[in-house]
Amino acid sequence: MEHHQSHSSEHHQSHSSKENGLQPAAAAVVNATSSNVEKEEEASNFAKERKVWVDSIKEQVFSWHFNIFDLNATTNGNPLITTTVTLLEVYDLLDGWKVNRKTVETFLLRVEAAYLPNSYHNRMHASDVTQTACIIMKSFSKHVTEVTQMDMFCIIMASAVHDLGHLGVNNDFLINSRHPRATTYNDRSVNENYHISRAFEIARNYEGCDIFETFTFDEQKKCRKLMIDTVMATDMAIHFDLLKNFNSQIEAKPLVNDWEDRNLLYQMIVHLADIANPSRPFHLARGWAERVIVEFCEQGDKEAELGLTVSAFCNRANMNMPRAQINFIEIFLKPTLAAFEKAAPEFVSMAQEYLEKTIAEWRALEAQGFKM
Repeated sequence: MEHHQSHSSEHHQSHSSKENGLQPAAAAVVNATSSNVEKEEEASNFAKERKVWVDSIKEQVFSWHFNIFDLNATTNGNPLITTTVTLLEVYDLLDGWKVNRKTVETFLLRVEAAYLPNSYHNRMHASDVTQTACIIMKSFSKHVTEVTQMDMFCIIMASAVHDLGHLGVNNDFLINSRHPRATTYNDRSVNENYHISRAFEIARNYEGCDIFETFTFDEQKKCRKLMIDTVMATDMAIHFDLLKNFNSQIEAKPLVNDWEDRNLLYQMIVHLADIANPSRPFHLARGWAERVIVEFCEQGDKEAELGLTVSAFCNRANMNMPRAQINFIEIFLKPTLAAFEKAAPEFVSMAQEYLEKTIAEWRALEAQGFKM
């Protein structure tokens, strides 16, 4: 959900190299030898390990108990490419379909490297959202006649890049601190604009990364629009408008199979996947809660250092993690799950069951005086 990128190539490259640790195209020409060797080594290392990693999770890739923290350790920090490649294989979207496997893996290696080591908005979170989106899609697919391979590919890739290059701070911080990304995107969905723009920049400007090169012109336009719309929908500032629009559409056409335009539906799937981790089994939900609270407090510290008003939910001095989680669940997650019940009833029922147990756990911790 995030960030800055200039539509001026020169302007963007000057910032992306500093912020993301990725070498811009111009600098890559100067350092071609070392860059190519590094890329080849990365690709080679992943190729050697890929089958073992992918095979190890293929049987559990649709499990709600899927532990991305363990996978991150097992794959030496490659959870995103491992999860994404596994899902693409499961849906027959690599070998024998439109895309080139090597190109997709090269792109995903670049994407994974562009995720920064934030406490929460990192490659593990991107992996978690990608896997969650596919669990929701599996439930959803039981109630529609067809989900095209192109739509599935776009949803998986949009999920994988949805927080690409996240700086560990929200849009308000970027705007209030006059960050270059906010300037580039005119204070509008700064993070989300950056994430999807950066993803397409990698695909278009880095050698061997154009995952769309085998698509027709019309397919490229459709895929680009769906991915942009989906990532932009992860901006929490539009959550209530998105939910209202979705509920209105459900009321008008209760059978999602009757929806001719499914873009809103796909936006909601990835948005729900982005906020759904509190409904995981509690040991996983707590792991995510601890990480997001750390990141919020780190933002609050930065706000204080800059002389900005410390955001209420980022104030380390009065942080209450159990209460923060319960409020998020009641205000955002529960209504979103309820709205999605007709589209993916099996997923919603499962998530709600775990959610009630998680709420009970947080209330017990709050009663014990636990803060963070």
